[in-house]
Amino acid sequence: MNKGRKLAMAALGTIVALMAPFSFAQWSAHGPGPRFLHTAVFDPATDQMIVFGGTDLGTINYNDLWVNVNVMASSCNPTCDMNWTFDTPSGTPPAARSGHSAVYDSTNSRMIVFGGATGFPTPCVNDVWVLQNANGVAGNPTWVQLNPGGTPPPARAGHAASYDPTKNTMTIFGGTDCNGNYLGDAWAISNANGTGGTPKWKQLTPSGGPPSGRAYVSAAFNGSANTLTIYGGTNNPGNSFLSDVWLLSGANGTARTSSWTQLSPLGTPPPARYGAATVYDSTHNRMTINSGNTPQGLLGDTWVLENADNQGGTPTWLQLAPTHPGSQLYYHSGIYDPTTNQMVVFAGIFHKMPTPTTADDHVFLLVDANGL
Repeated sequence: MNKGRKLAMAALGTIVALMAPFSFAQWSAHGPGPRFLHTAVFDPATDQMIVFGGTDLGTINYNDLWVNVNVMASSCNPTCDMNWTFDTPSGTPPAARSGHSAVYDSTNSRMIVFGGATGFPTPCVNDVWVLQNANGVAGNPTWVQLNPGGTPPPARAGHAASYDPTKNTMTIFGGTDCNGNYLGDAWAISNANGTGGTPKWKQLTPSGGPPSGRAYVSAAFNGSANTLTIYGGTNNPGNSFLSDVWLLSGANGTARTSSWTQLSPLGTPPPARYGAATVYDSTHNRMTINSGNTPQGLLGDTWVLENADNQGGTPTWLQLAPTHPGSQLYYHSGIYDPTTNQMVVFAGIFHKMPTPTTADDHVFLLVDANGL
């Protein structure tokens, strides 16, 4: 069924020179319920945000599928309709889960889901699912479980994932095994969208480094350079906040070799954090991170790492400075539209007194999201 709700969007003041303006929209919980550790992908052909799974506050996991239509629509100023649709795909759905990953093949409209936790906090799983016709244009969305060859990676949640559409490979890094252990390994799966042959897992064996095991990192994949940049994360949620930046070359698993290199960005770095919403502008090689859990709590801040993978110049941190503090969240999702240069974040955890933590159900829209 379709659900549209009027949302108020407010311009939030004059922005410091060279900084991005920020506006936000929100609604009461008439679309997807409050959640965190869910996933969201963006379909540019239909301007849809596709949301899957997540948890409330560690009592219920979800395997529901929601679509937000016209999520990047420029007409959302000052008001617009947020058109949420609850989808009921064909096929047997994945088990309800949180902390999983989802990547998107926009050419074939296929969302690829891997891993996650199906309990609280255990067990973790390492299954692979594809949602065919994810945008609903060519037919009803349909769940299909893949059965990859090769040795699969250990089960995990809170890992990073990227997709290379030119090679049809998905790469995962890190995460937790749901038993208190934190992983620093990298794996790639070929034929990741279920077409072109049998999918097959391959563990990468990079030289250099590696970064310490961690979960809930920020990550950006540059397909033209075949690199994966990671920032921050944690190896003990609530007590460990990481701030280092690493670069994985040969990240899609098709190169003969791969290697880890620690980067030393210029500029004032952001506070260490985990659970940030992260998007990447591949044209300008800029990774944008929003909020996340820091030693100072939830700051609602937004940062850009330009030259994110050390291509075209030295990586440099820049802080975007809207007058509004932004979305003070962690474990929220982020999607990016390079055409409009907008970032949308959805749901997550926010601190609301007197309740220490509360699951959220709001949408925030950041314009000029790459800082240019």
